[in-house]
Amino acid sequence: MSDEDLKWKANLLDRIYASTSAVEIANKAIISRYVEATNQNQLDLLDELVWPDYVEAEPIPGQEPGLEGLKKAYTMFNGPFPDLTFIFDDVIAEGDLVVGRGVISGTHEGEFFGIPPTHKKVHWTGTRLFRLRDLKVTKGWVNIDMMGLMVQMGVVPAPPGPDPSTIPPGPHITGAPSTREANRALMERFIDEVWNKGNLDVADEIFHPEAWSPSAPQLPPGPAGVKFIATAFRSAFPDYWMTIDHMVSEPDRVAARFTQGGTHTGDLMGIPATGKKVQWTETGILRVADGMVVESWYDVDMMSLMQQLGVGG
Repeated sequence: MSDEDLKWKANLLDRIYASTSAVEIANKAIISRYVEATNQNQLDLLDELVWPDYVEAEPIPGQEPGLEGLKKAYTMFNGPFPDLTFIFDDVIAEGDLVVGRGVISGTHEGEFFGIPPTHKKVHWTGTRLFRLRDLKVTKGWVNIDMMGLMVQMGVVPAPPGPDPSTIPPGPHITGAPSTREANRALMERFIDEVWNKGNLDVADEIFHPEAWSPSAPQLPPGPAGVKFIATAFRSAFPDYWMTIDHMVSEPDRVAARFTQGGTHTGDLMGIPATGKKVQWTETGILRVADGMVVESWYDVDMMSLMQQLGVGG
């Protein structure tokens, strides 16, 4: 086993035992086994981990219902990448919900939703939310960085600005954990005040001055980066709104699945106004230290947003 394999497995074990509830630890372990089964293409093992009447909240095109549909969906998605692996960076649990975030990589050797093989080694991120019942998965939601994947395949042009992979990581800020309740309140305040109401100065109270996001390393650090991206979207969508559909909190982290939307009446990252009313989803994770956000990760369904705006075919 390589040093890198040992590192991520140790990180995963640490995250599993970050929980103190026996049920939550067990649920995290179930999701870890689920990911390992899909990595090894041992999809029959999902029979032990997933209920037959499993529900995919947002099925991929052609995905049939239930457990068998889930297996076929993995075959459709993973098949074009024979060496595909999902490496856990984080796993968070609360009650019957588990959020897993990680980096997916593989070599594009087969047709992928109409895209012929490029033979390129690609990597992208994904965040999944699972609901479990009696130690089996009963429902799932997913957000994948399909836009980043399409850029690497050469299907869509890279956005302007520096290549994010060339930007060095920000500082690893440490501090005391909080409580689940406080972190939930922090997430709710962030969405309500900054995103829904446009009270951008609230970001100064929520985000550490050196906070950064590995999902968007090109943004300025701290509250300035938050204000920049919130201003961009709220200017493009003056009636912008965001709801928290699900939330999962631990003392040092809080994750949420969002639905958001608005009417595109202003410029969005160089895309002129279309007047279209759009809606898309996102999953975000905030790491909290000393009561402030110090690191954040997001997987946004930008591909759906662009398609709704009529960009990129």
